Amino acid sequence: MTGAGFTPTRIATTATVHLGDGPTITLIELETQAEVPNLTAAALQEHAEAAKKNCPVSKALAGPEIRMRAHLMK
Repeated sequence: MTGAGFTPTRIATTATVHLGDGPTITLIELETQAEVPNLTAAALQEHAEAAKKNCPVSKALAGPEIRMRAHLMK
């Protein structure tokens, strides 16, 4: 977001990891709360999806499904 001219005041992300047999990671759910002045909820979703797509951890864990929800805080 900073590369697009937005400076976050606060970003907090939690991850819930679901394990299947083995154990194997079957699903990762990310929940992000972001406080970013002048950013719309739609723009936050775009930036969050881009971050998820380009994240080295997401790439390394390409096997399990990763779901993400991002919420703009004001």
